[in-house]
Amino acid sequence: MKAEIITSGTELLLGDVTDTNTPFLARELAAIGIHVYHHTTVGDNPKRLLEAIQIAEDRADIVIVSGGLGPTDDDITKSILAEHLDTNLVVDEESLEKVIQRYETEDISEGNYRQAMVLEGSTPLKNDIGMAAGIYIEKEGNIYVLLPGVPNEFEHMVTNHLLPLLTKKSSKNYILRSRNLNFYGLPEAKIAEKLSKLIENQTNPTIAIYAKSGIIQVRVTASAPTEEQGMELLDEMEKRILAILGNHFFGYNTTRLQDVVFEELAVNNETLSIIEIHTDGEVVDGLVHNIPHKEAFKGGLYFTQHADAEKYFSQSPNTENPKKTNEGFAKHAVATFDSDYGLAVTGLGENKRSFNRMPETAIISIATKGGEVYTKEIDLQKRTYFARWLLPLKVSDTIRRFLLDLPQLEENY
Repeated sequence: MKAEIITSGTELLLGDVTDTNTPFLARELAAIGIHVYHHTTVGDNPKRLLEAIQIAEDRADIVIVSGGLGPTDDDITKSILAEHLDTNLVVDEESLEKVIQRYETEDISEGNYRQAMVLEGSTPLKNDIGMAAGIYIEKEGNIYVLLPGVPNEFEHMVTNHLLPLLTKKSSKNYILRSRNLNFYGLPEAKIAEKLSKLIENQTNPTIAIYAKSGIIQVRVTASAPTEEQGMELLDEMEKRILAILGNHFFGYNTTRLQDVVFEELAVNNETLSIIEIHTDGEVVDGLVHNIPHKEAFKGGLYFTQHADAEKYFSQSPNTENPKKTNEGFAKHAVATFDSDYGLAVTGLGENKRSFNRMPETAIISIATKGGEVYTKEIDLQKRTYFARWLLPLKVSDTIRRFLLDLPQLEENY
């Protein structure tokens, strides 16, 4: 099946808003075997939007329009499609009730009332986050889908309500199952290169590669007549991928690097504490935000100045050997918080080319309650713009490999 994605909104044409919906949807459709050959963006103009829909329906089986479902006068998508398909707009009672509850009155505006309307004969796509329902309708050999333009509403609706409907159409009574493999330590292009032979020869399962803030996700999708056969296909392809990239694999689906760290600590009934200096608090914030096992984190301290940390722990500065100084902080973390592991991260210098100013280098030290210390220095100038979010990833992976007794990565990423 072929789909075309149309994004509607003058703000997109003017560059005031960046379109993140199209690439997200294109990846999701590819994963279930639906090909996207054209993307179109139009402003809030009835004539041009209608032209875009007419062109799309001639060359695609599925026409998907994002945007224009809101309560204002320039939200014209539903009315344009309804007129084009010679279909009436009717009230979706569930959407109307949601609007009434939101504003705590039945005396809602005309715009909000219009927001609760859908095309007659369509399947409303539930909006679990916002007000406007999406629309799914089949007519005259085409499938038409209307989705909200707000990215979080759009992505949630696509994932939870649209894809299950389209999967039934694209899989031809087969079961489609996907598995996401997460990798760290190689750029997207390098992973694509290493998997090139698998990708070139893919039929079933298929492979798709996504880059997400330093993490590379490889999605494997299999089609099979039974659940068991689908899982066997996924298992076999996973083995082949891990044979190539196994040293960089750390988990499935939404698993983060820090989740692996705290899962391992929790399994062994162990704890971690952190001392962080001159890194703008990125390590503590990145590692412990929304962690699954809060009991595994004993606490942390952040200092903006090296001198303040040295004074706090009555530790003499060692400018000739900053690694030794940082190892001392790691040991202080173990003693101060009575944790099994102490992590110290010290930033040195100032990387003026990075986003929001970060250090040029960072020293990572991990101390154990038994006195063992591992230290690693990383260069944050190689990926200047991304230094801010790259540091927590590097620290998380360093701890993960230390805890799991895995070889540390070379500092080339």
